[in-house]
Amino acid sequence: MLTSRHMGGGCDSVKAIKGKFSAARYGGQMGCEIPIIKGADSPAQRDLLERGARLRSELLDAFARLEETIVRKLAQQGKFSPSASLTHKLDTLEKAAFRYPAKAHQRIAEIRPLVDCRNDIVHSTLNLAEMSGGETGSYFVFRNVSAIQDSTGQQFRALTPEEFKMLVGRVKTATKHLNDQPMKATTPTAPASPSASAVPPTPR
Repeated sequence: MLTSRHMGGGCDSVKAIKGKFSAARYGGQMGCEIPIIKGADSPAQRDLLERGARLRSELLDAFARLEETIVRKLAQQGKFSPSASLTHKLDTLEKAAFRYPAKAHQRIAEIRPLVDCRNDIVHSTLNLAEMSGGETGSYFVFRNVSAIQDSTGQQFRALTPEEFKMLVGRVKTATKHLNDQPMKATTPTAPASPSASAVPPTPR
């Protein structure tokens, strides 16, 4: 059985999103306060894993719609790069010409911590954890396989079912807010004028 030690609730990147939910609790694999359940031994655990799988699917669909919005805005500016990562697309979009750049940059800043959550969830298997003590309850646990282990151990992200559902809602809201940010109209390129130094036609 894998075990993890609870390291506190929330993170700065998520608290910045108006404190609507605590989307990240981090723990190191250095103790035994939170037993991570790798299987589903009871009907309740199986039901919870099925709910987590549905929420994960909803989250990925929500992020696909968010990325579609980003791609569409980049295409309006002629800056679309199909092979770029979502983070790189956001970096490019931040430099694009918005009609209200300050508000657009705020919306992009709100998206970035959500992308961090997405990366952990996408690059992890879905596990369950039961926590005792001050924050008793069931959690969906995601341990990013790409994360580098540091002196505190390998880190994980833990979400309650309610927080997971709220995360999906935050992504949908972020998509709407970004979609509402208009781009500046691009100036069409004027046709090239004849060169003044062009050789005049030979008179007949």
